[in-house]
Amino acid sequence: MYSEDELRNLISGMKDDDGNELKLYSKDQVAQGSNIANLLMSAATVDPKDCKDIATAGLLDKVENGDVAVALSEGQQPRSLSAQSGSGGPDAVKTLSDISGKMDQCAKFSVSALGQKYDVSSQELKADTDAEKTFATVSTRSGDNQQKLMQVSAAKGRLLVVATKSGTDLGDTDQKELEGLINDVLKKAEGGSATSSPSSTSSSGSMGTSSPSSSSSSTASSTSSATMSSGSGASSSASPTASR
Repeated sequence: MYSEDELRNLISGMKDDDGNELKLYSKDQVAQGSNIANLLMSAATVDPKDCKDIATAGLLDKVENGDVAVALSEGQQPRSLSAQSGSGGPDAVKTLSDISGKMDQCAKFSVSALGQKYDVSSQELKADTDAEKTFATVSTRSGDNQQKLMQVSAAKGRLLVVATKSGTDLGDTDQKELEGLINDVLKKAEGGSATSSPSSTSSSGSMGTSSPSSSSSSTASSTSSATMSSGSGASSSASPTASR
C-alpha cells in the first residue's frame, strides 16, 4: 500500500509531449473533491449500469480515503495522470480484468449528468506497458465536436496508474505518449533512475502484494468520464485553478 505522499511523488515532475507540465493537484484540492471527479462521481447515471466502471469508477471514494494522486496538464488536449493504491478489495490486476470483461456489452452506453444526457461509444485499444496488466479504451462522445477521450490503465501489484488524453483527433502517437507516461511512473515505483526521492524506493518492497479496492477500479475512468461529461473544457478549466 502506498501513502498519498508516495503516490504524489510517483506522478510528480512529468510532462506531456507538448512540453506542458502535469501539475499535481494539492492534497486539499483532491480531498475536497477536485471538480474533475465531482462532476460525475456523485451525479452521473450510466445506462447500462454495468458500464459505470468504464464510464466513471470510484475515484471519489478513494479520494476521501486519501490514497490517490492526480496531475493535470493544460492545453488543447488536456492530459491527466493518476496513481492509486488501496489495501482492500481485489488487486489492481483483477480490477482491470473485470473492467475489460465488460467491454463487449459497453461498446455503447449513455451518461446523464448535470442535466445533460449524451451517448458514448467506447472501444478497447491494444495498449502495452511495463505493468502486469494494461487496459486501454478510446471513447467518443456524441455531439457536434465528437470529443474523444483516450485512457490507458496499468496495474502492478497494489498500484493502479492511469493516463488520459482528450481531444477531437486521437491516434497511435497519443497512445504511445500515454504508455510512456505510465512506464515512467512504473520505473519510479521500482526505484529506477526516473526519481531522486527515497520514498519511491522504500515503497517498492510492498509492490508484490496487490490490491486497490474495486472502487479504485479506475481512477482512470473517473477522471476520464468527468472529462467526457463536460468536454475538455472542464478538465482544462479545472486544472488552472487547481494548480495555482
